[in-house]
Amino acid sequence: MFIRLSLIGLLLVSGTALAEKLPLDWLKSMNSAHKNLNFTMPLVHLEPSSVQTYLYEHGVSNNKEVVYMAALSGPLRHKYRVDNKVTYLEPENKPYTINSSKIVGASPALFVDKIEHIEESYSMTMVEKGRIAGRITQLIRLKAKDENRFNYILWLDLETSLLLRYDLFDLNNNLLEQVQAVGLHLNNLPSDNITQLAAIKSDEVRTVTAIQQEKWQFSWLPQGFSVQASDSHKVDKALKAVEYLMLSDGLSQVSVYIAPASSIDVPAKLITNSGIAMANQRHGQYDVTVVGRIPYDTALKIAHSIEFK
Repeated sequence: MFIRLSLIGLLLVSGTALAEKLPLDWLKSMNSAHKNLNFTMPLVHLEPSSVQTYLYEHGVSNNKEVVYMAALSGPLRHKYRVDNKVTYLEPENKPYTINSSKIVGASPALFVDKIEHIEESYSMTMVEKGRIAGRITQLIRLKAKDENRFNYILWLDLETSLLLRYDLFDLNNNLLEQVQAVGLHLNNLPSDNITQLAAIKSDEVRTVTAIQQEKWQFSWLPQGFSVQASDSHKVDKALKAVEYLMLSDGLSQVSVYIAPASSIDVPAKLITNSGIAMANQRHGQYDVTVVGRIPYDTALKIAHSIEFK
């Protein structure tokens, strides 16, 4: 009887502790879990017009943090991060490495190291419990404080605080994207794959450095957004190079293309069913195109705000 009463008391205390845990506490726990635990997580990435499956793996080997992602269908595409170097391996390109603290694309690590930005740009609300991949989760809603970005719901594993699912909604509450785990395997030690990746020397792949853009600046950007990368390249055998700028607030990415003005008419406005908006604006002798999963009005305002230095 004493043992049973003690167990009930322990469960009540645990329940109280969970109830007192605030959204910010959950995000901090999530941050730590995604940087320190060894785990494997098969994923499904859903968008209105596509379904993709991935394997996501994380571990710490020889004091190095390693993340590995691989497509489970279609052409073999995989990418991995060892500390602050990300390597992309794709069938149509030679392997290349960039200096970055995160892998580009949808993944459970999207919100890692973004606590300060989330506090500034979103209000956080605890929602009900849920169940993902057979595990109990705590739901947290992130509602944008302005109309320049979309909203999220996070599903955090009750036991480990790992992010098992996130949903992205537009300003009309339409679901645009969902990334969901269909399993979770916790490992005491890093897997053989993680250990092998941690041992790869960085000089075994070519390193690509982004070109520092010096021509363009923005008179306005949404809070938290800044230029993260820039490049100059030819598109469709164009006679002149197209300037490319990548903007990001750590969660959303926006592409800006600047090309010599063309006599070819392009749509001034385009919004896909997956929430990707495209805005075009002519600046004298240049056409500016802004593309990203952001509200169209925000994309248009960015296009208006670009200036020649």
